[in-house]
Amino acid sequence: MVTGNSRCLLLVAGSLLAVPAWATNGYFSHGYSAAQNALGGAGTALTEDALVTAINPAGIAWTGNRVDVNVSAFSPVRHYQAGPRGDATAVGLFTIDEGRIDSDNELFYVPGLGVSWTINDRSSWGIALYGNGGMNSEYDGGGARFGQNFGVPPLLNLEAHCDGSLGGGAAHGADAVGFCGQSTAGASVNLMQLFVSLSYARKLGERSAVGIAPIFAGQRFRADGLQAFAPFSNQPDKVSDNGYELSYGYGARIGVLTGALPGFGLGASYQTRIRMTELDRYAGLFAEQGGFDIPSTWSIGLSAHVTGRLLLAFDYQRINFSEVASVGNPLDPNRFVNDCALPRLFHRITAGLAGSDAASSACLGADQGSGFGWKDVDVYKLGVQYRFAALKLRAGYSRNSGAIDPDEVLFNILAPAVVEQHYTLGVSYQHSARLGFDLSGMYAPRHPLQGRNPLSHVEAGSAQIVSAGLLGVGDISQAFGIDAADQPITIDMRQWQLTLGISYRF
Repeated sequence: MVTGNSRCLLLVAGSLLAVPAWATNGYFSHGYSAAQNALGGAGTALTEDALVTAINPAGIAWTGNRVDVNVSAFSPVRHYQAGPRGDATAVGLFTIDEGRIDSDNELFYVPGLGVSWTINDRSSWGIALYGNGGMNSEYDGGGARFGQNFGVPPLLNLEAHCDGSLGGGAAHGADAVGFCGQSTAGASVNLMQLFVSLSYARKLGERSAVGIAPIFAGQRFRADGLQAFAPFSNQPDKVSDNGYELSYGYGARIGVLTGALPGFGLGASYQTRIRMTELDRYAGLFAEQGGFDIPSTWSIGLSAHVTGRLLLAFDYQRINFSEVASVGNPLDPNRFVNDCALPRLFHRITAGLAGSDAASSACLGADQGSGFGWKDVDVYKLGVQYRFAALKLRAGYSRNSGAIDPDEVLFNILAPAVVEQHYTLGVSYQHSARLGFDLSGMYAPRHPLQGRNPLSHVEAGSAQIVSAGLLGVGDISQAFGIDAADQPITIDMRQWQLTLGISYRF
């Protein structure tokens, strides 16, 4: 039988899966409740609300019987800007048209829910629904060129100019070998992740607790406007323009929290890697044939009651993006071009007489295929809270080490997770013994990252490439790396967020 409470949980879960969640540290939120958001994301050693289970399930040992509901308005403002190549007469494999393109999709509404119950003097349990996401860029307009100055002029010119930032649209003029995607021009990706966490906490004595939270996860993804890269995939029909795909998985979080030292709290938690089913419709885009697991993360936190009214909180968090191949695998331009792109290209040009379209470990979708090249991220969070009568005033700051190196800007046009700092403010008002309200705001300033497009300038001429590729004469193994003549690309984002929370004790 489905109870009224169960219906409520199902409705919230459906809402979370229907809209993208926020993305601040990579695509992980800096906090999951209004209080955490206002404290810069710190909360591993605090018990402000039932959503503590999202970062440390041991915390619900002290939250009591309560419901916390949050709604956030989140706005990520993103763009990329492409400049000219340093040598317009050289061969280029792929170059984005010069200029700036702003992403659409700048405002989202994100719900969240936490509930905790006291079982007895020692045990408590709870449930939390929350999300990650934000790889939801959408670039309309723009264009791209393939095969600049490549061919055997005037007999054969392979250059093609295509609609769309990544060439997914129609060709402008000739396209001798079918470089252009001839499909959706606007380049976009959309990732949403929902977590349902069931937690149990048990006190060890009067001042310490341990907690465990099995996590059930669902995610939804789609990509459009990437069809020009389909020929360089092991599964060309599963790269782009295939609609939404769902995948599911499970993991767990464990945590400890102690106040054994009077005036101080110390907490720690670890979330396992969440193994997800494959995104089958995008098995030709993501490494490991559509694999997109959720990386493990761990955190430690310290809280200090400086006075009866003043509280300080500090968290350190580690997010292990590199352990997930589809996110962490770098783009190795020499390997991608020599072992995948050129064999596929020569196979097309010669109608199958040379080159190869066989599966390659260097192509998209392979276990070692190119990903976004994200590094592991270190996050430092600091918050301060001052209690005055029925009010709690909060402020916070967080900083992360950055997920993206300048060498990886090309593919990260789609996921410009370059924000590194967050400034936060908030206030909580306890209206009565049962009912409370929270309000928090976050601003993440711009942190533009400039790098180079490694496919835009080749340190070899057409004759040298053809000779090496078709006849095996000459060495072009290192001709496709980053150099000073490559096209500069800047990716950038700023964010703001406003969160309203309501709590009810029962």
